[in-house]
Amino acid sequence: MAYQILVLTSDYLSQYMDDILKSHSQELLYRVVEYRHFSEVGALYRANEQWADGVLTTGIVVETVLKREVKGVRKPILSLGTDNESFYKVPLSLLIENRTIDPERIIFDVFVCISPNASVLELVENKSVDDMFPYFDKWLAQASVNELYQVEEKCVAKIRELWEDDKIDMVICRYSSIVKKLKELKIPCVFAAATDEYAHQMVEHLLAKIKLEKIAAHLPAVVFAAPGKQGMGSWSEYQELNVQKALMDFAKDHDLKFLIQKKREGLLVITEKNVVAYLTGNFQESLLSEYLEEILDLEITVSYGIGNSIEEALKNAEAAYKAAGLSGEAFMVDEEKRLTGPLDKKRTVLTSDMVNPQIQAAAKMASLSTMVIHRLNRLLCMLDKREITSRELADNFHITVREASRILKKLETAGLASVMLQKSEHMRGRPTKIYHINWEI
Repeated sequence: MAYQILVLTSDYLSQYMDDILKSHSQELLYRVVEYRHFSEVGALYRANEQWADGVLTTGIVVETVLKREVKGVRKPILSLGTDNESFYKVPLSLLIENRTIDPERIIFDVFVCISPNASVLELVENKSVDDMFPYFDKWLAQASVNELYQVEEKCVAKIRELWEDDKIDMVICRYSSIVKKLKELKIPCVFAAATDEYAHQMVEHLLAKIKLEKIAAHLPAVVFAAPGKQGMGSWSEYQELNVQKALMDFAKDHDLKFLIQKKREGLLVITEKNVVAYLTGNFQESLLSEYLEEILDLEITVSYGIGNSIEEALKNAEAAYKAAGLSGEAFMVDEEKRLTGPLDKKRTVLTSDMVNPQIQAAAKMASLSTMVIHRLNRLLCMLDKREITSRELADNFHITVREASRILKKLETAGLASVMLQKSEHMRGRPTKIYHINWEI
């Protein structure tokens, strides 16, 4: 079976990538697509997404832009980049060839706007490429999409400034897209290209990821459709039959494989991960929820579970159902125990790890369930703040203010929250406490 690889690259590396993949093996088909600017990467991916089994990019920034722009599950992605051995050999070769070169006046484009020291001298003194990357890695993890878009222009502008101030003699590039720009400015530069052996290794690595993804697509999955909001009622026999018929009609209309089982709390749909991916628009919304509520005019909670076995998928669907609480929103727990939701295309969909030692430790300290800690942590991320009141917690958890106050009080007693201040929303009545959640999860 031949796998199809989409290559996203600058025009500078386009021919190189074509040569590498052409000589690799008969196991793959490939399509080389050039970008002129990092801002084009997302659109180029979407235009080729249906064709590709996996994506190879020629730089970590391109891969990062892609992951930030394309929400939900993407095709397997791997960045070719430059192996550390090649990155180290380029400046050493330059110094060996020309002993008069000043290593302090040779800089790296990827560090010039980020690290306080971006010269070859820094590399030689550190004796390790890895020691030079913490600044870059930190910037890459925190940079916004717009900052990633603009990094090439900023690098070129900074390099040009240093060149005109006679502070540099040469640039070693890892941004292939700026090589031509520097040459047009008559600034000496050399590209730190990966070795052919390393490039072939990365292609093999991507093929392995694609194969694993193909296998994972058929993992067992469970969709749980329950009546209304939890604990707020049940279906009549007639309504349940209508829900079952609607599920069967949906499966037939969309050519999906559904095995429906009746449970005391609702209906189970036994299926596969790739079907859940379809039902949720790559885990970003719940198309099935919208369909059922529109067709049946019923309040329905739909939860999704994926596992390495049917039993695990059932447990994960149950955990997703509990995460919904009384909100009735759709959530999913996958085979990696990651909670995703609420699945609503109009809102930000978060994915977080449920099996987290910090969450488990906080839950034990406060005598609360891990799900409560997990949901509260997600809520703080969505609100983008660390402060919360009982009313805010109650409104978002769909519980009473008394129950919310009890949760926050337990966190305060455990040392995981502190009262910042109290405010009075009205002239009369008890002042409202504002809690600061001080854990690091």
